[in-house]
Amino acid sequence: MAARVRYQGVCVERLRRAHADVARLVLEEPAALPIFERLDHELRAAEAMLADDPITAARAMLSARTRALS
Repeated sequence: MAARVRYQGVCVERLRRAHADVARLVLEEPAALPIFERLDHELRAAEAMLADDPITAARAMLSARTRALS
């Protein structure tokens, strides 16, 4: 069994599933768009980290953090 890849304590596959689920929800309920936006930024950061691209990962993490604080 393969180890679960984690990003900031969250399983990346779970993050991908949540991203897709919320994307479908947004089509029915646009009020969920801020949740999708947050998941989108977090997933970009996780995937950049997995791709071993530290600059893109740091930028994506900064973007996600900035949006979470606003």
